[in-house]
Amino acid sequence: MLDKRRYDIDALRSIALFLLIIYHLGLSFTSVAPYILFVKNKKVTDEIWPLLNLMNTWRIPLVFLIAGIALRLSFQKRKKLEILKERGKIIGLPWIFGTLFFASSSAFITGKYFKFDINFIEAILLAFEYNGLHLWFLINLIIYCLLIVPVLNLFSTKNFFSKILNKPGGIFVFAIPIVAEGDYLNSQRFYTETYGDYYNEYANTDHGLLLGFLWFLIGIILTSQEESFWESNKRNWRIHLFFATGSYLYRLFNNFENGYALDNRLLAFESFNFIFLLLGLAAVYLNNDSPQLTYYKTAVYPLYIVHLPVQMSLMYFFSEIDIHPIVKFPLVLFLICFLSLTIYHSIKNIKVLRPLFGLRNK
Repeated sequence: MLDKRRYDIDALRSIALFLLIIYHLGLSFTSVAPYILFVKNKKVTDEIWPLLNLMNTWRIPLVFLIAGIALRLSFQKRKKLEILKERGKIIGLPWIFGTLFFASSSAFITGKYFKFDINFIEAILLAFEYNGLHLWFLINLIIYCLLIVPVLNLFSTKNFFSKILNKPGGIFVFAIPIVAEGDYLNSQRFYTETYGDYYNEYANTDHGLLLGFLWFLIGIILTSQEESFWESNKRNWRIHLFFATGSYLYRLFNNFENGYALDNRLLAFESFNFIFLLLGLAAVYLNNDSPQLTYYKTAVYPLYIVHLPVQMSLMYFFSEIDIHPIVKFPLVLFLICFLSLTIYHSIKNIKVLRPLFGLRNK
């Protein structure tokens, strides 16, 4: 039933956003950091790339899929105008506020670290130019909602897909558009400045915009199939585990850069299987309410909004301190979460501030 709360989706949303925080911190410990204007740790630890590459193919697509699922679960009884107003409050308003204060703060701190001649006004303009830096995906979600909500009824019915999902391997029908997009990326990479050169270039690229839209739409369609979808997740997670780990290990053994390890169709198929592996494991093990889940599902969105300038500030201080990365990484991660949660707790009971952080007022 669509009116039944899916605690596994709440849990996955929290996990997905927290993994993005871990990923961002990981980048500060790699040689890539200066190229994406992240404060870099003094000692580069590129050995962390196998872990980062494990998340690279599915970290952002999972967010868009969950957004589509959440839209379909939460708003099936609301009018379309109400849906758009609600999305504007919990996506649009935090994007504007978060870009103005937190993304710009991150750009300002980074600019000072790299000794750029930048003032805070210029940092604000830079943050908006790049769609909110770490908040860029919120713009994509607004676009998807504007496109889909007016025609939501077309994608929100239980139809022949439910019969396909009940068949062995039926879920792989939905891999077709994802792999097709990967094939299109193969043909476009290095030929255009806008579509994207690599599969994990999601931010501010046409590749990220199209791929996110496909996953968002798939989330809506699959959720509309009700129990056929949820039972498929429970039934098929072992199959997804086999294909996901097999694809990843192939890339690992080829150093993530040789031959088919760079084929975006393989990356797309790997991404698909990791995402449905997580959906299956969550359906089996995480579909239960708890006080901890109630806390984390509320706190994780504000935590994500504020975390990047907190990370840049901490790395600005810690980058030159000679602490082994195996100690520094968890230490800085703990401090990022602690300080970001401190900000969350300082605003969570202030009614006028809650909407600015994507929190609903009761």
